[in-house]
Amino acid sequence: MDKIHAILRQIDIRYVITVFNIQIAIAVFLIFVIFRGLFSKIILKMIYWLTKNKGKVKESRVYKPLSNFFIVVGLYCAIRMFDISLQTLANINTLFEIICILFITNVINSFITKDAKWLKKYKNNQNHDATSNFLCKIARFIVWVISGYIIIKELGYDLTGLVAGFGIGGVILSLAAQDTVKSLLSGAVILTDKPFDIGDYIEVGNYKGTVVDITFRSTRIKAVDNSVITIPNATITSEYVVNWNKLKNRRLEFVLNLSMNTSSEKIKNTVEKIKLILRNNPNVLPETVQVSLDGISSYSSDIKVFLHVNETNYIRFLSIKEKIYCDILELVERENIDLAYPTQTVYVKNTEAEIKKDTQNT
Repeated sequence: MDKIHAILRQIDIRYVITVFNIQIAIAVFLIFVIFRGLFSKIILKMIYWLTKNKGKVKESRVYKPLSNFFIVVGLYCAIRMFDISLQTLANINTLFEIICILFITNVINSFITKDAKWLKKYKNNQNHDATSNFLCKIARFIVWVISGYIIIKELGYDLTGLVAGFGIGGVILSLAAQDTVKSLLSGAVILTDKPFDIGDYIEVGNYKGTVVDITFRSTRIKAVDNSVITIPNATITSEYVVNWNKLKNRRLEFVLNLSMNTSSEKIKNTVEKIKLILRNNPNVLPETVQVSLDGISSYSSDIKVFLHVNETNYIRFLSIKEKIYCDILELVERENIDLAYPTQTVYVKNTEAEIKKDTQNT
């Protein structure tokens, strides 16, 4: 018995406690890792039961983030098993609180989508996608600002001086960011006024393209050559905007220049045949067809053609326009009519005296 007591006295009790704490810490961490899916299901089922939600737990946006969050909780609980200094423990607590804030922020933002219930009132809105995306971005931005404010407070920084500094710095900041603020306000105007929607083909100043996105600061359009053009919203509200998708039909207007050698009878026949071709085209609105001899220049007789086609899509409109041009060119070839191009004929007249003089000189 005395030998047993001697052995126990030789064992450092702090070593035993340390080994025991490590074992407990590992066990706690493994429990959270192994059963994190079960813990997540239990919490989500309770929430579903309280909110009367009949959806599947594993299909929830929160299931996977919550499951991963329990690993962090397990690690935090395992660290708390060790005998560490108060300062280190305080730092670990602060870090864990920041992780919790970021987790909650991500969970909240995962529900801020264009299909969210609070955006259902915009479902019947023709500009639904653009409005929903814009409001979602604003909501996510607000959530992140609040989250950042809380994190800064948790880190122990005093924001009183920062807020007071906005009195002076706000003036400088407002002057530096006035273009950005204009674009933000213009973005709200675009969504309110609804001059265009995502997918519309628009013309803004010298730019043309299909709207692919509307953000806080700018609107992005995709040009015909597939280049993406970013236009500040302030520029859009200050320029004229042509929305080609709002058209019920497209206008086509061009001039056919016939050679001066073309007889008046042939010109009349050509005008009537062009009218017939256009009115028989299924894509042309027959009541809008206007073909007439519009003018006579120094080198041509000008036939003006004016019509509307029942197509608003720009790509399909180009195909229809090509078909119309080809039909008219075939008519011109069949009628043996020469098309005119800018020419000038110069006549040189010599007097009889000048001719004799030139003869004597030679």
